[in-house]
Amino acid sequence: MLDIQGGFRPTAPSAPLAQQGPVVPMPGTTQSAPAAPAPAGPKVMEIVRPDIKVDTEGDAKRLQVAVERMNAKMVDGGRGLNFHIDPALNQPVVTVTNKETGEVIRQIPNEVIVQLAHSMEDTKGLLLNAKV
Repeated sequence: MLDIQGGFRPTAPSAPLAQQGPVVPMPGTTQSAPAAPAPAGPKVMEIVRPDIKVDTEGDAKRLQVAVERMNAKMVDGGRGLNFHIDPALNQPVVTVTNKETGEVIRQIPNEVIVQLAHSMEDTKGLLLNAKV
């Protein structure tokens, strides 16, 4: 069949092969081609998932030790950097302070974000407190 774009496109036979007539052997042969074996179903293999264990308590302790070490290095270096883990964010918070005045110059994440996280933590469970 001619396609709209000018190319040829194969078409399906109008009748199944069984209805098109008998199988004629190839010239020079005495029998027809052997029938193909029935395809076996796809092989299904079980996926083995690795057993990954996470030590969250150990990770939290190691993170706290690392934060304490960084704070000790910053004090020794004379810099006004302070690191701590915020419980509501469950992430580290970095503050840059002026050593002479104690004024916070910069905080990462911003103080507004930390306050928002704390207010969300305080209101958790107030809107939806019953299981259905």
